Formats: sequence, structure tokens, C-alpha cells
Amino acid sequence: MTGAVRATTTSPLRAADWRGDPRYGSIIPAAVVVVGGPGRTTTFVRQKGGPFAGRWMLPGGGVEPGEFVRDAAAREVFEETGISVPPHSLEPIGSYEVVAEAPDPGAYHVLLFAFLATGPHLLPAGFVGDNGGGATQVRPDQLDVHSTDRRILADAGLLDDANGAIDAALALDRLRVGSLS
Repeated sequence: MTGAVRATTTSPLRAADWRGDPRYGSIIPAAVVVVGGPGRTTTFVRQKGGPFAGRWMLPGGGVEPGEFVRDAAAREVFEETGISVPPHSLEPIGSYEVVAEAPDPGAYHVLLFAFLATGPHLLPAGFVGDNGGGATQVRPDQLDVHSTDRRILADAGLLDDANGAIDAALALDRLRVGSLS
């Protein structure tokens, strides 16, 4: 099935009221993973809740207290996609500080750690994951990928930042992103 794209879907997307979540009042540690698929594709999940409900993003999420960042990254990939990646196989891409100060979608501050999973992985057929409005494997330039993930994909060498398009997308999303590494 090389080069094929498979998407899984769940119930229609609905934005949860994330603004009442106390985590968004502090700095949130989070991890995302670039998981390659067949035929030079990348794995994306559609966010069901949170500040970017409905957007396609890299699999990932919050680091739990007492959890190592690589372990959190591998856990989130499995929860959202059904793909199992060993934490020790995750290679760091970079670390980022993401700050949103606009009233819509709301203010938050995330310390984001990005990793690259080794080897291609295939989405399990029929998998329905956590916080997922679906999962797909496509080339990053074939999808309206969220601006923060566009930055990560460019840093991983998987997306071209022609003419400062990523900075323009970040400004449109009202985000400031700084690289910590």
C-alpha cells in the first residue's frame, strides 16, 4: 500500500470549552512527534478539542507530572494514532516556546518538544484515537497543517519555508514561536 493515504474518522468535530481548563493559565509542557508514513507521507491528527479544534496537527500532547518528555511523546502518538513508537527511538528535532496572547482562540504558553520517529509507520485500519477528529498520512504540503507544526516540519527538513510563509501563517494564527534549541 505504498503511497496510499488512509484517513480514519470519528464523530463530527466539536470544540470543547478549553478556556476553563486550569492548565491554560500556566506554562504547559508538551511533546509532538513527526511520524513518517508510507511513500514519504507524514502522520497528522485532526484536533477535536482545545484552542485549535478542527485543525490538522502532528500527534502529541501534554507531558504528565513525573513523566519523561520522550515517554509522553510516545504515549501521545499511540493514544492519537494507534502507532507504537519506542521512546528511545525518538530523535529530537528541537524545542520551542509557543505563546498566544490573542483573545481568540485564547491566551496560552506552551514549551513544546518535537521529535522524529525513526522508520515509516502505517496507521492501523479503523483506529479511533483520543482527542481525534481523524488521522491521516499525507505529504505535509498536501494539507493545511497548523502553523506551529509547519515550523517543526521545516526544521525537520520536510517542508519548504518559501518566502517566509511560515512566519505569515504564525502571524495569522496570532502566535509567537521561539526556538529554544
